[in-house]
Amino acid sequence: MLDAGRPPSILHLTAGSDAGGLSRYILDLSTAMIARGHRVAVAGDVGVWQARFDAAGIEYLRIPLKGGPVGVMKAIRAARGFVAQRGGFDVYHAHYRRAAMLGRYLKKQAPAPLLYTVHLSHIDLRWYRRLLTDFGDFTHFASVDALAWAEAQRLCDPERSRVIPHGIDLSTYRRPTELQRSAARTIFSVPAGSRMAAFVGRLDDPKNVDWLLDAAAAWDERVHGKLVLLIAGDGPHRQRLMARIRHERLADRVRLLGEIDPLPVYHAADALLLASAREGFSYVCAEAMACGVPVLRTRTSGTTETVLEGITGRAVDIDHEAFVRSAVAFVAQDLDTLRRMGQAAAEHAAQQFGLDRQIQQTIDLYAEMRDRWQRERGQIP
Repeated sequence: MLDAGRPPSILHLTAGSDAGGLSRYILDLSTAMIARGHRVAVAGDVGVWQARFDAAGIEYLRIPLKGGPVGVMKAIRAARGFVAQRGGFDVYHAHYRRAAMLGRYLKKQAPAPLLYTVHLSHIDLRWYRRLLTDFGDFTHFASVDALAWAEAQRLCDPERSRVIPHGIDLSTYRRPTELQRSAARTIFSVPAGSRMAAFVGRLDDPKNVDWLLDAAAAWDERVHGKLVLLIAGDGPHRQRLMARIRHERLADRVRLLGEIDPLPVYHAADALLLASAREGFSYVCAEAMACGVPVLRTRTSGTTETVLEGITGRAVDIDHEAFVRSAVAFVAQDLDTLRRMGQAAAEHAAQQFGLDRQIQQTIDLYAEMRDRWQRERGQIP
């Protein structure tokens, strides 16, 4: 029996150390919890962010979870041995369908509650996909929009579901000074008087980055002046986007920056655009808002937490024509209006998206899960 009086120990189960918000969530949470005295480990396949996990000093069990049926069986055996060697964990925290399946196998040998974090809602659940979807004994959502979807699909128990928005480092992501803003625009060679829109994220489905290029193509310089659209990120659509920019002669308006530190992008931007078909929350919206950048985003999960309509930004239906039209109007509106929205966005982010707040709420959830689990089994009074 695990000691209910000590800090909960956590084993994160993930598909792999891949680039993106999922890995960032695990990295931020694990690093903070280790600093607070918790025992935390991660089990998953190897991805392009593996060096980040290693540099953070997080114990990482490398298992072939992406390797098909044979790889999954090897992963299960390795994870079972790992858990046994370490005397078990208080909570298994899964972040991917296959990882949740691994958690179920681990529970048979070393019982502990399974938490599943929904990093992407409104996913395809037809046919066999629903059979392979396991939202754990407890389910964590980063937004009320994702929870509402899961409840409508009967994927979770409302009594064992919690909404904890993702947090960001507010000491890093904050409103720039005018000097910092000017320096950022100089870095990206933004012509004086230009409007600057930004996108930060993976160049892949379901981000709809093509819609941003459509908005840039629809921009009328004779009416609105010059536009610069900075796209920070990498992914499988990069080459196609580059080819389209060349073919449509958009290079004077659209710049693909690759995967870079997004902070200077936020400092330079007048507005952030997010055209996703699906989200679980959107770290980049929270980061941009904390830096004083208003957002225009499609109505995906996380919109309720980030967009106070007309105050911190605007939301639009997941519709191509509506998004393109709204993106042009949003970026082209009066600059003073954008600045006021940016200030309100920064204030909202400071109140709602602090990393310390997220960490403490998550630790509280872990403790609640452990204690409830042990109480239901008569292990504690």
